[in-house]
Amino acid sequence: MISKLLFTVSVIVAVFLLVKLRSRPVAPTPPPPVPDETAQGFRWLALAAAALMVIGSAIFLWQTWRDASEVVLLKVIDTQNGQVTEYQAYRSDIDKRSFRTVDGRRINLAETDRLEMRD
Repeated sequence: MISKLLFTVSVIVAVFLLVKLRSRPVAPTPPPPVPDETAQGFRWLALAAAALMVIGSAIFLWQTWRDASEVVLLKVIDTQNGQVTEYQAYRSDIDKRSFRTVDGRRINLAETDRLEMRD
C-alpha cells in the first residue's frame, strides 16, 4: 500500500521537475509555428486521459484504505468443546491463522479452531 503511494508521488514529482526544466529559457528561439486545431484537440485529449488516470487511482486508493480500515466482528469457535469467543479487528489485520484485535492483542488460532467473520 505504501509502495503504491510512494510510486504515485514519485511520478508526480518527476513530471513536475520535467515541466520546470522545460519551461526554463535556454536560448532565444524563433517563434513556434501556429498549432492547428487537431494538435489542440490531441493536447486536450491527453490532459483528459491523465486527469482520468489520476482520479481513478485516487478512487482506488481510497476504496482500498476504506476496506482495510473497516472493523469486523470475529468469532473464534473451538471445535472440541464448542466454546465461542468474540473479538473485533480491522480487516487489514487478519491473516490466515492469526489476527490483531482493535485493542492490540495478537490472537493465534489453533488447528482445531474455526474463525467466522461478520461485518
